[in-house]
Amino acid sequence: MAEPLRITNCHVHTFTHAHVPSRFVRPPLGWALRAAWFRKGLFAIVRRFDRGRRGRIARLARILELGEGTQEAVFARVRSYYPRQTRFVVLPMHMQHMGCGPVDEPIDVQHDQLRLLRDQHVDTLLPFAAVDPRQPYVVEKTTKLLSEHGFRGIKLYPPIGYHPYDERLHPLYAYCAEHGHPVMTHCSRPAQVKYRGKPTAEMRVHPVTGETLDWPLDRLLTMFTDPHSYIPVLTRFPTLRVCLAHFGGHADWQQYVRNPWDVGSDPDKQSWLGRITDMLRSGDYQNLYTDISYTVFADLDNVHLLKVLLADERISNRVLFGSDYYVVENAKHEERQIALRIRSILGEQLYKTIAQDNPTKYLGV
Repeated sequence: MAEPLRITNCHVHTFTHAHVPSRFVRPPLGWALRAAWFRKGLFAIVRRFDRGRRGRIARLARILELGEGTQEAVFARVRSYYPRQTRFVVLPMHMQHMGCGPVDEPIDVQHDQLRLLRDQHVDTLLPFAAVDPRQPYVVEKTTKLLSEHGFRGIKLYPPIGYHPYDERLHPLYAYCAEHGHPVMTHCSRPAQVKYRGKPTAEMRVHPVTGETLDWPLDRLLTMFTDPHSYIPVLTRFPTLRVCLAHFGGHADWQQYVRNPWDVGSDPDKQSWLGRITDMLRSGDYQNLYTDISYTVFADLDNVHLLKVLLADERISNRVLFGSDYYVVENAKHEERQIALRIRSILGEQLYKTIAQDNPTKYLGV
């Protein structure tokens, strides 16, 4: 009798409103949403008039409602959608330096809460440490989480204002490469969660070339997040396991289908899905991974393209299953529904590859 699958969802979140900047939702709605009585009233109205919870406002309200409680409550919800022994990589969000106000609980508190939650779910919760090179003592604090408190890897989010090759991250990359801790990083085009202040002088200096970039903010943030911006990291730290989350993003999957990119055409017009698949196929980056979080959960049609891509072993051996819960609650499909359909459409062998075998290699467990 075959052993049951040990699924690992490599990309979920449990952060709450306390970890989100005060002006993340722009005023005046943002001010109103910070009042508990207003949020509760909004949720009640949405539940009454959108019982199917499918509309855009309903999905936004669902995210806000999930963030009302504790990390423990969010984790309990996502666990309920999967088999009992499923493991979850929980990724904190470090949004203190994105230029839209303070957070009620800083990243150190968010990490402490996650550590205590991990202690209650040692076999199923795999915490990563959220990293921002602008955070004081980021190397010392992060290595302590990794070495003493059971955190499994580090989480980056460059569109909030830094390049992945920022030299302040190099000691962490070296430490993770030496001790087998993987990196998970956001890799879809900047959208809602992005830096909103004015570009600083340090943001304008390219960390590889030293060139000063007199670019608009959106272009800078896109460059920070571009799959090609990880090539210097992968080249300098070849044993470092890096996952480019979201496989380029839903919009770029749509672009890949509608506007095929041919060799010889403008590289700037290539979809990020195309860039990532080229990097995986090249054989130059033996520890590069990607995941399907949000991208495939947001649109079920994407799973058919995924199945075609996974026919190439150079790709199928480097793709991780992940959902992006609870951010994906803002998509049009429910967590359990889409997870089951992905498994059904891919078939047991491919699903085992991305949901059990590849996560085991990526996590080093």
